[in-house]
Amino acid sequence: MKKISELCAVYFLLHYLCNLCTSHLLINVKNQGGDILLETISSNVTEDVIVLEFQCSDGTLVTQLIDFKNEVQIIKALVLGEEERGQNQYQVLCFVNHFFKVDFISSDAMSKLRQKNPGTVRVAEEDKGHVNYTMDLFLDISESKDISKHIAILCGEAAGSAYTRNEDIKQWIQRPGKS
Repeated sequence: MKKISELCAVYFLLHYLCNLCTSHLLINVKNQGGDILLETISSNVTEDVIVLEFQCSDGTLVTQLIDFKNEVQIIKALVLGEEERGQNQYQVLCFVNHFFKVDFISSDAMSKLRQKNPGTVRVAEEDKGHVNYTMDLFLDISESKDISKHIAILCGEAAGSAYTRNEDIKQWIQRPGKS
């Protein structure tokens, strides 16, 4: 009986400590079209990543992962198909690109964010406009671990539809420790 209580205590301690590493924030956001979206922002200080996730009004589920250690941004879009048109139930697309750390709030700072009024609808204070990327390369998910270990985890279902840019590959090759 003592062993069971010790195992339970260890389990709850580990569960508590793991939850300290990851924090979640739920935000109601009004987009430019006037739609209100529920965004989930998760920050993991141990992995040094931030994950933002929301569902568009057309049902598309968008997940953005920022890997600060490797300076990699992964955007996954799970797009619902139209069965009456003979399409698959869904299609997964992944877009992987390099970013500069100064462009995002760090995972440590993000993990400390809190809200006083969680039900409030937020509107962006400034419009940073749109950024268009031309993804000119297919990305082999099975060979992507040198870029970021998170690509294979997040984009596993996007085997034939993962993309990146040639200039990003060149940027990652120049990282310290790469030849």
